Amino acid sequence: MINLKRGIRYFIRGMGYGSITYLAIIAFLTPNMTVSTTSVITVFIISGLIGELSFVFQTELPYSIALVIHLIGTFILYSVMMLINHWPLNWQTIIIFIIVYIAIWLFIRLLEEQHINRINKQIRNRQK
Repeated sequence: MINLKRGIRYFIRGMGYGSITYLAIIAFLTPNMTVSTTSVITVFIISGLIGELSFVFQTELPYSIALVIHLIGTFILYSVMMLINHWPLNWQTIIIFIIVYIAIWLFIRLLEEQHINRINKQIRNRQK
């Protein structure tokens, strides 16, 4: 049951990151793009699956290996999304992918660091 809840949480979190990214790209990089129902549903599903890939970070694998697996899996899912939606997959969209991946990775790392600092502060306060 815990894994199901965690899986749903990862999926929804992935949908959130993917949706925000999709809207930002439409707003700033391709403002004349027509948004279809298929593209929205595809972005939701693929983004959720990318969120599920985050399970790899909960394994016994070293962080660097988990990151490479996540990056490759994310790129494969991204490529599938691009193909399903008949969007171009070229050097420009690959550069956008890399920039977005790094930005989201940094954002999540900062959130994790804040969370760890809060926990450590609470532990220090309890020890006093």
